[in-house]
Amino acid sequence: MADMAELQIDRVVPGGDGLGRVKGEVCLVPYGLPGDRVEISEPRKRSGVLRAEIRGVIEASPHRAVTDCQVFGTCGGCTWLHFAYPAQAEAKRGLVADCFRRIARREVDPGWVEDPALRRGYRTRATFRARDGRYGFLEARSHTVADITACPLCHPRLNEALHTLRTSGLEGEFEITVNPEGPETLVWAREHAEEVRAIFPMTNSPADRGARHQFLFDGAPIVCGSFAQSSLLLNRLLVGAAREAIGAGEALLDLYCGSGNFSLALAGERRVMGLDHNRAAIAAAQGLGRGKYEAGDEGAFVRAIGSSAWDAILLDPPREGAKAIMPALAGCRARRIVYVSCDPATLARDAKELFEAGWELASLQVVDMFPQTAHVECVAAFERGPRVC
Repeated sequence: MADMAELQIDRVVPGGDGLGRVKGEVCLVPYGLPGDRVEISEPRKRSGVLRAEIRGVIEASPHRAVTDCQVFGTCGGCTWLHFAYPAQAEAKRGLVADCFRRIARREVDPGWVEDPALRRGYRTRATFRARDGRYGFLEARSHTVADITACPLCHPRLNEALHTLRTSGLEGEFEITVNPEGPETLVWAREHAEEVRAIFPMTNSPADRGARHQFLFDGAPIVCGSFAQSSLLLNRLLVGAAREAIGAGEALLDLYCGSGNFSLALAGERRVMGLDHNRAAIAAAQGLGRGKYEAGDEGAFVRAIGSSAWDAILLDPPREGAKAIMPALAGCRARRIVYVSCDPATLARDAKELFEAGWELASLQVVDMFPQTAHVECVAAFERGPRVC
């Protein structure tokens, strides 16, 4: 095969790559957009799929935008900064619909929730690497650090923290979370914790014992070193979509609850029980004195599912989904199941098990939590009875 070949990009796939065909065979191309006609490197098969790199754009997609980031295409912080809205939104909805079609064998038409004012400058949490005098995110598909002074997706306070880190000269890996409406900056440092603490007082490390630094945002604790959404500002959209999906009721079980992001505000109006693996997050939620929050594993989740006739069960599992507890969920007596997911493929896999047990999709929303990236967040509600969505 010649060193270069032309390829028409038909669509994007989960992960964000463009998809075209070479002699009828699927070929994936990073940064390719629907409608692009590109010149590519010689395709090479990896993991059973042809892959290639763009060497030149012959005819640009009508959805291709000019970027103002000097490291875009090298830095792994985002992959769709060149993908214009509203096509980017439609692509994300299409990714979800495709996963349900292929995996769950259901046709769906997901809704869309976004804040157009927060397509940039939205990130309030990021993991920065510092190595060999370079500070930023890892380069795409590499362990090399892309040296950046500021990221267009980061909130100004997060970019300020990156600047402070750069001037410190410290090296390592640092998860930084900023309060976009307050003064707090949390840093989770796996090494050099004492040196980091001299610069960022609210620093914790895995070696620390006792309570971790935290701050309240919208009534929920944000705990250093524990999971929080990448954008506390866009998290308001996700929380709103989840609470709408939960609906009315007197009893809510919140699984993979973290520090009570979804349920703490509801604890004053209904009986709430939250379970999570992370003891620091659970301690912070329980410390507010609203609802009952306990640390536990999936075995504890299953016991809680069967312990009561919950009006609603909410779950927000990690990317790998909730396979271990799906049999219990499928057979539960709850009126409604609300599943918050950051991976449409595992959501569709778990939804298939619910469908097979007689549950139907009542609503499905795509929430744009990660603009300019291929990451997709969904809120799906399931009920027993005739299909609604």
